[in-house]
Amino acid sequence: MMYGPDAGIPTVPELRLTLTHRAPKIGPLDAELADRKGYWAADRLRIPLPGTWTVNVTVRVTEIDQVTVSKTMTIQPPPN
Repeated sequence: MMYGPDAGIPTVPELRLTLTHRAPKIGPLDAELADRKGYWAADRLRIPLPGTWTVNVTVRVTEIDQVTVSKTMTIQPPPN
C-alpha cells in the first residue's frame, strides 16, 4: 500500500512491475499493469517456473519523479 503526505491513498500516474530470475537468466518480464481506475491489475502475467525471483516495482509520482523498490520472492512449484 502506498500513502501520500496526508496519509491518504494518492493517485499514481504510472506503475510498473517486472520480474527477473537470475539463475536461468529470465527477464525482466513486464507484468504490463493496467490502471483500472482505483487499482492496478496484470491480466496476462505468467511466471514460467518456480524459484527465487527479483521483483521491481516502479512508481511514477509526478512527470519527473519516480521511485523503484526491489524485493525477492520465492515461487513454489504447483502441487501435484
